[in-house]
Amino acid sequence: MKKIFMTGGCGFIGSHLTERLVAEGYAIRIFDNMHRNAAQYTSILDHPNVEFIKGDITIPEELEKAMKGCDMVIHMAAIAGVSSYHKFPARTVQVNLIGTFNVIEAIRKNGITRLIDMSTSEVFGTEVVDVSENSYLRIGPPHDKRWSYAVSKIAGEQMIYRYSEEYNWDVTIVRPFNVYGPRQVGEGAISNFCKWAIDGESLKIEGLGSSIRSWCYISDFIDALMCFIEKPNKNAEAFNVGSPWTSVSNHFLAETILKFAHEDPKVIIKPNISYHPMPYTDIKVRWPDIGKMISTYDWKPKVGIEEGLYNTYKWFSDTFK
Repeated sequence: MKKIFMTGGCGFIGSHLTERLVAEGYAIRIFDNMHRNAAQYTSILDHPNVEFIKGDITIPEELEKAMKGCDMVIHMAAIAGVSSYHKFPARTVQVNLIGTFNVIEAIRKNGITRLIDMSTSEVFGTEVVDVSENSYLRIGPPHDKRWSYAVSKIAGEQMIYRYSEEYNWDVTIVRPFNVYGPRQVGEGAISNFCKWAIDGESLKIEGLGSSIRSWCYISDFIDALMCFIEKPNKNAEAFNVGSPWTSVSNHFLAETILKFAHEDPKVIIKPNISYHPMPYTDIKVRWPDIGKMISTYDWKPKVGIEEGLYNTYKWFSDTFK
């Protein structure tokens, strides 16, 4: 039985991945500070193949000790979300950059040679159209707080590539394009819209709602991660993971979730949509080229946007209403 060390394993993606891994017979050691606790809506921490250690990736001694005896590492712990890295830009860089350095140093000291790292599509900058893994990475000026997140992830990727070359690791760097679904306890357009809708509050759109994202449903994203786990790379490789066929505007998201709320008998006060000034640098479009995923792993997303949005809305309604 392979033992996987997972930072951030109690978060949105981590909780779904852990469920899938234990079903496939893996043993998981979760290392998480519980800042975003999606695991509370599951029974994964009670599973006999799951071990939980509360800890923080900014404390290297905790990491090195907790990682002992594991066969591979999935690194997902990070500060994410636009409002989070606007409120705490220095902390964002500290956790995502120094924390990642601590993770890879603990990997080196424990003699582990397999790593899956969760990067971000934000490394591609503001105009992200049909970008491949070989596209240039672009960020904005240093005075703009938005890029504290992207620059920390770019630097993390650089460190991981260089360590992989020097120590002969098998590494996969994942660049997710807007993953969503049930248990998304952190911030995000879809989770925010669902929460506001079931509470009968206005669905707040920043700007005109014309910004376009490619939305990848959580089950499709977990399928991609399982490809990386079960068929590792021989060197360091980066992969875009997203759904170019579900690229829609924020306004479309709000209108669709609004429809679900108006049809939901549990929602007494029916919400509407309101528009507000954009408080930060916006990314107008984010749309991936996933040809490398298709050719390497024969992976394609399966869940359509309306199906995924309905599943997500229903989970929020069933859980919180």
